[in-house]
Amino acid sequence: MNIDELKDAWNKDDSGDLHLHLDTARMNKTTSILGRLRRNMKMEVVSLLISYVMVFAVLFWNVRSALFFNITVVLLFSSMVISAFYFFRFYVFYKSIGQYDLNIVNSIRKITYELELNTEIYKTYSFSAIPLSVLTALALIASKIKFDHLNNAILTNSSPLSFNMMLYAFGTILLSFIITYVCINIHVRLSYGKHLAGLKQVMNELGELS
Repeated sequence: MNIDELKDAWNKDDSGDLHLHLDTARMNKTTSILGRLRRNMKMEVVSLLISYVMVFAVLFWNVRSALFFNITVVLLFSSMVISAFYFFRFYVFYKSIGQYDLNIVNSIRKITYELELNTEIYKTYSFSAIPLSVLTALALIASKIKFDHLNNAILTNSSPLSFNMMLYAFGTILLSFIITYVCINIHVRLSYGKHLAGLKQVMNELGELS
């Protein structure tokens, strides 16, 4: 089979998919799933914006140390760059849902694929944001400690407290990773996983009927 024949076969398959329509019950189920999905995505963006507002409020109203103010600003800027990159993809996916014809099987297949892909990207984004979030929180906490005391406790190698402080910081970061890992997986499963499972169920039912 040459390239032209392959293209013709591909176009025939696509044409067949495009004209395969959902029945009313499955279309209503799909519409309901995608409606809840879009609502969760809106809440995700709102929650992120509220979180940033709260962090900046604490930063500008409570942090008096120029050193920790600058450190926190750099960390927040890095976090915002990562968030902006991910949520741009998030927005593109959100808009694409409203552009598909939900009465066509091929559209549901594409949405299911894109949702699964964005779910994995969301996990990657969340894990990459963990270190920055933990360091930002530590910087805000450390800003409440007098610099002289912090210097004597952490930076002085002869201080018996320095090792304990480093161990405590390492333990805090490790525990934060573990807790965040569990919370992310639970959040993804509740907010997006069940919708993905619902779409896959619709596709499986259509596969059994075909």
